[in-house]
Amino acid sequence: MPRILIDARAIADCTSGGINRVAKLWILDQVQKYSASDCHLLTTGIKPSPAVRNFCDKHNFNYLHIKIPNKLWTLFCHLNISSIILTAEKKLKGPVDLLLLPNIAYTGALFRPYHILVHDLSFIIDPNWFNFKRHLWHKFIQARRRIQNADQIHCVSTQTKSDCIKLLAIPESNCQVFHFDPQLSVINYPLSARPAWLPNSAIRFVLLLGGSDPRKNIKTALKAITQYNLHHPQHYLTPVVLGGRVAFRSDEVNIAHIQAPGFISDAELIWLYQNASALLYPSWYEGFGLPLHEAHQFNTTIIASTAGALSETAPKSTILCHPAKINEWLEALRITQSNAS
Repeated sequence: MPRILIDARAIADCTSGGINRVAKLWILDQVQKYSASDCHLLTTGIKPSPAVRNFCDKHNFNYLHIKIPNKLWTLFCHLNISSIILTAEKKLKGPVDLLLLPNIAYTGALFRPYHILVHDLSFIIDPNWFNFKRHLWHKFIQARRRIQNADQIHCVSTQTKSDCIKLLAIPESNCQVFHFDPQLSVINYPLSARPAWLPNSAIRFVLLLGGSDPRKNIKTALKAITQYNLHHPQHYLTPVVLGGRVAFRSDEVNIAHIQAPGFISDAELIWLYQNASALLYPSWYEGFGLPLHEAHQFNTTIIASTAGALSETAPKSTILCHPAKINEWLEALRITQSNAS
């Protein structure tokens, strides 16, 4: 049986949303594919990850935690003082046969076969979506080379596979789509709770995700909502923004909105999905778009962009609009809200 080492830091961060949940499905798929019983999930940091420990206990994996500050670990990797392979093989007192990377991260030199899961190539498609710190991170981590040198590249959609082939000159034979059931990776929480931060005056509201991320393009949605409210004041819609403060000046879009705090619980998110008049998702690019399937789970009306993989991966009931054509979003609001009235 092969000894498999898995970089589990992608599932240690419970705030990483879709990446966390898809990474878990991919790990289980790969372990099953290789019929591996000798699996070790590795994390770094001052303290072990309860989330990873629970995942290991549930699936009978071994948990290997390296007690080292993450910033120091990053420095060691960058200086080639250590690597995820060297550290693990020293702890395990034996070689690793295969490394699984559920996401791009600091690993140091990789001299064993490794497979990588690619969620999207947004950092290549438009660098303007990222601030200087993220630019530096992608360069520091050698993200392009990390993907290009993988023995196998698994992509979350046909769109992401196509991007890898075109933008990174990867042979098609090295690239495959990881097909998974989105319903297995959506929120699994039995309760809902109205967020305490949501004013009672917000009777009719629409959800916008990724306020601090320029790639999510919520400006288009806010402009469409502004026009809708001007023409339909009796059905006034309040924008509720999740995922950080809006990444543009307030004078660019003249509409008041409710800003969610930095982190909200699954119970709050479920309540928002259940009670929202619609979810508007005008992203410039997505590798998959798991939030749409989260919303679909609760029968939320979904209006989404045609960009990236969304035309391929969105739930069938989704209304698709061009991310830059505000009139399409306005018409979609009129249709959905007329039906809901």
